[in-house]
Amino acid sequence: MLVFTEVTEQDDIFLFEVFESTRMEEFIPMNMPEEQLDMLMHMQFRAQQMSYRSQYPSASHRMIQIDDRPAGYIITDHQGEGIRLIFIALLPHFRNQGYGTAILEQLQQNAPFITLQVVEHNRARQLYRKLGFTEQAESPPYVTMQWQRQ
Repeated sequence: MLVFTEVTEQDDIFLFEVFESTRMEEFIPMNMPEEQLDMLMHMQFRAQQMSYRSQYPSASHRMIQIDDRPAGYIITDHQGEGIRLIFIALLPHFRNQGYGTAILEQLQQNAPFITLQVVEHNRARQLYRKLGFTEQAESPPYVTMQWQRQ
């Protein structure tokens, strides 16, 4: 069962774990000492958090729980009647099991349209297409996509 709960300061360690699981592949090829890599990942995490809070001050930051276990993190911002999906990620052991699809379909039930940006080579882009999102614009490395209720 999917449950969304508001993020609190006590969730920062978990949020970092989710962030790290989505970005580590980018940094491993740098071959840095583990301590340096950890510092870099924490700096990137803090920068991302500050950026999202600055750009989307009214956004909703929620933890995703699956069967009472912390599984991921989602940030959404209501824009008029629509939703802007700012960030979504699941821990690796929750991926490729249909949970991402279920979360997105739940969002689709609650809004006439959803917009998002995805890195052009991100595997999630295929999922978005499968769920009816269409590409609206490209500004490398990002692609803006939108879903609209028919």
